[in-house]
Amino acid sequence: MQMLRSISEADMATRFPTLFRKSLILFAFAATLGGGALVAAPAGTNWLLNFSLTPKGSHVIGNPAAATKLVEYASYTCGHCAHFEATDVPQIKKQFVATGKVSFEIRNLVRDPLDLTAALLARCGGKGRFFGNHRHLMATQAQWAQGSKLSKATIAHLEGGRTMQFMLGAYGELGLDTIMAQRGVTVAQGKACLSNKAAFDAVIAMTDEATEKLNITGTPTLLVNGKIIDGHDYATVKTYLTP
Repeated sequence: MQMLRSISEADMATRFPTLFRKSLILFAFAATLGGGALVAAPAGTNWLLNFSLTPKGSHVIGNPAAATKLVEYASYTCGHCAHFEATDVPQIKKQFVATGKVSFEIRNLVRDPLDLTAALLARCGGKGRFFGNHRHLMATQAQWAQGSKLSKATIAHLEGGRTMQFMLGAYGELGLDTIMAQRGVTVAQGKACLSNKAAFDAVIAMTDEATEKLNITGTPTLLVNGKIIDGHDYATVKTYLTP
């Protein structure tokens, strides 16, 4: 129980960015109403099967030493992010990441409590499972991102600052347990992921960096070699990735 108190009281009170704290209040109200140099790929290398974790805890697919580094700040309750993942990311991976010329990194910018819940679940199973979990959660967004399905008891946890209890309640009530089971995650494993303080801290730190240091206000936001680019459709992105 000490971990629960640590996350809900200390972290919620002192570490969440202002944007996120505001979203907690708005979400609760709406729910109550119901509403380096390029490394050449050795022959036969499939860079789409190469996964790594950055020191800040974000996930990378492809050649980590690629000369061009594409970063996406994503939110799991963002409809545009789901569309980008379904429509544009496959083309980016096929044309640029697979060759080893571009690495693709996903960082969190948490917008609301359900987003936080999904962000922690996406990390279940380690770096080799993240991108599949990420894609699955985006693909099923319409099924689970429904705050009106939450019980009064679960909403009360949110209003009382009991973040972990809220996430555990939402996990079952929104069918995220079933959705993650489709990825081979058991209920017990899912609950353990939602209780992982190190993962929680990493997600919130990325959100802090995005909103407070980079002044990012929307998702998806893309960076190429550290610079924010305009647009996130494939036609636009490829102009930044092509020499």
